[in-house]
Amino acid sequence: MITIIACTMRTSFMDNVFANYDRQLWKDKEMIIVLNKNNMDIKAWKERARKYPKGEVRVFKLPQKYKLGKCLNYAIARAKEGIITKFDDDDYYGPKYLRESARALKRGKAKIIGKHTSYLYFEGKKALMVFRRGGEWKYRRSVKGGTLLFRKSVWRKVKFPENKKVGTDSSWTGRCRRRGYKIYSVSKKHYVCVRRKNTSSHTQKKSTRRYMSHCKLVRYTRKFRRYVS
Repeated sequence: MITIIACTMRTSFMDNVFANYDRQLWKDKEMIIVLNKNNMDIKAWKERARKYPKGEVRVFKLPQKYKLGKCLNYAIARAKEGIITKFDDDDYYGPKYLRESARALKRGKAKIIGKHTSYLYFEGKKALMVFRRGGEWKYRRSVKGGTLLFRKSVWRKVKFPENKKVGTDSSWTGRCRRRGYKIYSVSKKHYVCVRRKNTSSHTQKKSTRRYMSHCKLVRYTRKFRRYVS
């Protein structure tokens, strides 16, 4: 069983959250959604969740004052035994995304799997690029937070920090490394971190120009999905 955890503060990404879940080819899956903004309409999200078998998709709402780490710990505590993964609400997860990471975990590569190297898509520039080249299929100190996958047993020993405004994922992986857990990076395929035109809503405040300077261009395109799987 793989439990997808999706924490969101934005109703506008409801369709994307459910589309990423639906797209996954992994059969034994469930999703826990945590709404983290006071004015979000939980009824609308629960109505959407009713399209799935009972209990497969669960929706919770937590006070806006709670930071990401507390939301993640709350959700993971309610997940079934097995594998946990994080999905960001605004990124793209291809059909084989779960399959690749889960297979690496089951083959014993490490207790924590993710992507150090990844695709980035800059909406304003219509540019598909590669970020942090050279980090595929090897052990790394960190991976992108939106690609974390691990067993629930790891989380029992190392919880997410609950008082951080930023750096929640990197702090958690740092704690895990200090406890002796290895982190393994799979390929850059099947996932795209999407940078919207309005960068002010992103956690990463780095300017588009500066961000792009650390990437290698794949191509300019309006349809990036065909090039990332």
